[in-house]
Amino acid sequence: MPHDSTTADKPVRPSLSPKDEVRALLDRLPETVTLEDIQYHLDVVVKVLEAEASLDRGEGIPHDEVFREFEEKWRAR
Repeated sequence: MPHDSTTADKPVRPSLSPKDEVRALLDRLPETVTLEDIQYHLDVVVKVLEAEASLDRGEGIPHDEVFREFEEKWRAR
């Protein structure tokens, strides 16, 4: 099955300020969350934002190339 990666495939996420990112994170977490849980989830949010920024700069491996490599590896089995 052919797979095509286009900019239309990329969901548009509103750009939030860092404070709003933290507020949104806290709103998604349960009331019983621990400080360690908050720290972990905040780290995940930071890593995702860094990865998105990296991709926006044109860094990384295009999705089609990754898909093709996985397809080749699975067929070689």
